[in-house]
Amino acid sequence: MWAAIIHILVGLWLMISPDLLQFGKTASSNNYIVGPLILTFAIIALWEVNRSVRFLNTVAGAWLIVSPFVLGLQSFIIIWNTILSGALIVGFSFIKGPIKRKYGGGWRSLFEKNSACFGQP
Repeated sequence: MWAAIIHILVGLWLMISPDLLQFGKTASSNNYIVGPLILTFAIIALWEVNRSVRFLNTVAGAWLIVSPFVLGLQSFIIIWNTILSGALIVGFSFIKGPIKRKYGGGWRSLFEKNSACFGQP
């Protein structure tokens, strides 16, 4: 859960950093799009049943790592801010956290739990 909280903080940072660090239009747009996505995925991943949504942040983090080169950003501060934010997102996306309950299991799980209903001992 603490990894998702770090994702939330990085997502918030991505949304406010263009104003604080005086980003250009392209870099600002990049952060204004990716920041809310990371924030949204992190909030959804807070619940144990939705924990796998954190892997969507891996894609967003990977984009942040390569985006300064794809978008042709020039400022040293902007480039490193974006790359470090992306590296944090990717790194913390692989931290699963403790599992307290078991969810899902598909059709087999349904029939195993209720086998007496289907005439099986």
